[in-house]
Amino acid sequence: MVLKAGKTGLSGPDDFEVNTGSDDDGERYAGGKVLKVMQNEGVIDAVVVVSRWYGGVMLGPVRFTHFETCAREVCRTFRLKDDITAALSTLTSLDDILASLRADLAALDDSSNAIGGIGQSQPKKSQDYTALEESLDVAKARRLIKARENAIKSVKAALRKGQEKQKGQD
Repeated sequence: MVLKAGKTGLSGPDDFEVNTGSDDDGERYAGGKVLKVMQNEGVIDAVVVVSRWYGGVMLGPVRFTHFETCAREVCRTFRLKDDITAALSTLTSLDDILASLRADLAALDDSSNAIGGIGQSQPKKSQDYTALEESLDVAKARRLIKARENAIKSVKAALRKGQEKQKGQD
């Protein structure tokens, strides 16, 4: 994605265009095959390089299948890395929200002693998602996001209940 000539990028998506290109470096049609895979996989802002060398056996037209397979795997890994980065960003934000809500619940519990033990845990350390990032397990990250969202709902409900109980005591 690049800016069109004379555009600032502030006017919206019409200020941008996609520049594509390929170089076969003597392997006729190979660059176009790799570019087509990138387009089919929806990968932009990336460069895919497929290299091959002669191993003593003439492959013939099947070599293009190898180019495409290699490019497809690279594109899918690229997209997985993008997806896991976005999921971990969401997960970290949800962790912060959950920690804040738990602190509010603990403060409410300390002031009223009305909620039995829900918010009395020690503050949690921030999660280390390095292993999840390295595994590229997007499905697990999405499950964790769902779990955090459910935990936030539960803590909010407990917080509301505690606030209502506290109002009833006042």
